[in-house]
Amino acid sequence: MKQALLIGCGNQRGEYIIKGCIEAGYNVTNIGASNSTIPNVTNISINWKKLDLVQVHKILKNIETDVNFIFFNQNSSSLSQDSFTREKETLNTWRLIKSWTNSYWLSCQMPYFIIKTLDKQLSNQTTIGWMLSSYIDSNKKGVSKFPDYSGYKFTNYLLMKNFSKHFKCFGINPDFTNLENMKTLIKNICSGNKTVNGEIF
Repeated sequence: MKQALLIGCGNQRGEYIIKGCIEAGYNVTNIGASNSTIPNVTNISINWKKLDLVQVHKILKNIETDVNFIFFNQNSSSLSQDSFTREKETLNTWRLIKSWTNSYWLSCQMPYFIIKTLDKQLSNQTTIGWMLSSYIDSNKKGVSKFPDYSGYKFTNYLLMKNFSKHFKCFGINPDFTNLENMKTLIKNICSGNKTVNGEIF
């Protein structure tokens, strides 16, 4: 049976990604702070604030099968408009920088690290997806209100485009008002009924 590795899909919205994989006949492993309640899903529970490179490496080394599908659904951000206008004490600024560094690791570096660490268990038939955002467009209204989040999503878009030269990659600009459509999209991609080559859906 084919294997899906999902990151951050244990919450209510993310479970539609899980359902799409299961309906396509995949075994699912979810890494995240929220455990999926869907039967037969293997949950690997982590604490996002404490998750570092060494811990991710150990988790991945316990995955012994080939991985056919990966989806990144985790989110992290630290900056808001107040970060630029409100005065901060020195220690608060240090905390913000530490949080900002961790957010960048979780959002952008960790997906890269996971793909490269699993390299021998992946093939050019492996499909990899990212949950993106309309904020990858710098002209989108409101994009500047979320400076690091918007930047992370654009970086994920660029990661997706570059990895698509070797893997079957795609991104989703989500419509959370119709999660059934997202489930159907994932099912069709996993089933091979929809070909992907760096597209955003």
